[in-house]
Amino acid sequence: MVLPLFKTHYSLGKSILTLNKKGSSIPKGPDSVIDICLESKIKEFYLVEDNMGSFLQAYDSTKDEDLSFRFGLRLNVCGNRTEKGEDALRTTSKYIIFARDEEGYKKLIKIYSDAASNGFYYEPRTDFDFLREIWDSKHLALAVPFYDSFLFRNVLEDGECIPDFDFTDPIFLREDNGLPFDVIMRRRIESFCEDKHEMQESKSIYYKNKEDFMAYLTMRCVSKRTTWSKPNFNHLSSDEFSLESWQEKK
Repeated sequence: MVLPLFKTHYSLGKSILTLNKKGSSIPKGPDSVIDICLESKIKEFYLVEDNMGSFLQAYDSTKDEDLSFRFGLRLNVCGNRTEKGEDALRTTSKYIIFARDEEGYKKLIKIYSDAASNGFYYEPRTDFDFLREIWDSKHLALAVPFYDSFLFRNVLEDGECIPDFDFTDPIFLREDNGLPFDVIMRRRIESFCEDKHEMQESKSIYYKNKEDFMAYLTMRCVSKRTTWSKPNFNHLSSDEFSLESWQEKK
């Protein structure tokens, strides 16, 4: 099973998908995750965002449909959220925190609020000390994303990220989007996890069809104030971040 991990326009500059209610999207306009799931007979989808903004619309758009979702906050976790500078950046990597229930959602709000107010440095950040303090595995679940994780940063970038999993057992997500370093990272994840941590195949979805890749890339260029010839984006030399690709691999 390959988990479909949807991201929407609420994660600014990261997706061209929306959360419009069933049948309310503009013809030939952006596709809605809701329409996509109903058309594809997906009963439950995973919504992974860079902030908390999309949760209420996701709830409102699914409450009258035979459709549910699990919300995950993709957040920077660093060595010490009160420190700033280059050393602090080198200890920073991405994690996904999923809410299991309403209480988990309330905890996510507290985590993001603290990250945005007390840990902000270019982006909201938290640290393992704060997570340990607020954590309850009954209400929250931790996942290590395939891209920009501590393994990714330490292996492929100048990261000095040290994970701390003494308060929970994370799931490691794996992807295959045809990028040159995908094979390297899959092997590195397998080596790190061995029999210690669960691994799960997944697919990040930012647009519906492969043919939408250029529209997505254009949006990214506009948001980053750059051009097709020099996009300077991570992980974007592939048109595999689509629902169509997920359908081929599920």
